[in-house]
Amino acid sequence: VDALPYLVDYPYGCTEQTLNRFLPTVITQNILKRMNLDLAAIKEKRTNLNAQEIGDDRQRAADWQRLTKSSHGKDWNPVFDAAEVELMAKVGVRDLSAMQLSDGGWGWFSGWGEHSYPHTTAVVVHGLQTAQINGVAIVTDVLPRGVAWLQAYQAEQVRLLKVGEEIADSKREPKPGEQYRTQAGDLDALVYMVLVDAGQTDSEMQKFLYRDRTKLSLYSQAMFGLALHKIGANDQRDMIIRNISQSVKTDNENQTTYIDLPNHGSYWWYWYGDVNEANAYYLKLLTYTNPQDPQCSGLVKYLLNNRRHATYWNSTRDTAVIIEALAEYLVASGEAEPRML
Repeated sequence: VDALPYLVDYPYGCTEQTLNRFLPTVITQNILKRMNLDLAAIKEKRTNLNAQEIGDDRQRAADWQRLTKSSHGKDWNPVFDAAEVELMAKVGVRDLSAMQLSDGGWGWFSGWGEHSYPHTTAVVVHGLQTAQINGVAIVTDVLPRGVAWLQAYQAEQVRLLKVGEEIADSKREPKPGEQYRTQAGDLDALVYMVLVDAGQTDSEMQKFLYRDRTKLSLYSQAMFGLALHKIGANDQRDMIIRNISQSVKTDNENQTTYIDLPNHGSYWWYWYGDVNEANAYYLKLLTYTNPQDPQCSGLVKYLLNNRRHATYWNSTRDTAVIIEALAEYLVASGEAEPRML
């Protein structure tokens, strides 16, 4: 809840940030409603929710109440206002629909002369899928066109990988100008996961991703594991979990669990090198397979301990990904339906 004002008030309007302005708030509000909480009452009694903060509680409450308006004059945290969140979602979906390019994909800002990018398109399609699950109405043809763009992109990558496989198997030299790929990569895992969520499974890409699984980042392995779980490929899923678990560390003193990304210094600036997001996706994978695993609560505490100012994380992107993962864990673990006596 404390992270949402940072997302809502973020000033820039690229595709990812347009999505992240409203979707985490929708997800969080649905969790609060699921817990049968009175949002209006919480709004009136709102205070700093960080239980670890020390000092006079009345002074903290007074300081927190000063932060009641954003730079746009809106309520600082709209999660407690159902009408405001509904409006945010409508505006966000409208803007993302308008940003969709004529070929069905999305670019960074989507304007004149821009072309679609697979990463941006996959992130937006995943976000709209999640929004739809959380009750947000999506313009009829927006998601199918985005999915179709990703399918065409994936089909081309499979073709290139098959050419590379044929070259390797025949031990021939590539022809001049011949295009091919030698291994599946992190972007393939992201696109594959999003398409599986859309009900589209490509067995050829699954084969290449599983073959090259140890060459994927741990972040992408977790994404691939999620997709394998959803299509019922449990043996391959369990192998992915075993592969990731070799890099998992547990700090018993702090009761935290986290992925220690190997060779992180060589790729930290790429999307799949984000430590927080990698841990969030590993949490998502364990949440789907075994939410009572002690590693899950350790991952949750690790993520919560690594917030800036005890509120948000490092960016709108990792903040949104982590909120999504925490929400899924709350539901799967039963913590969204507490039994307090």
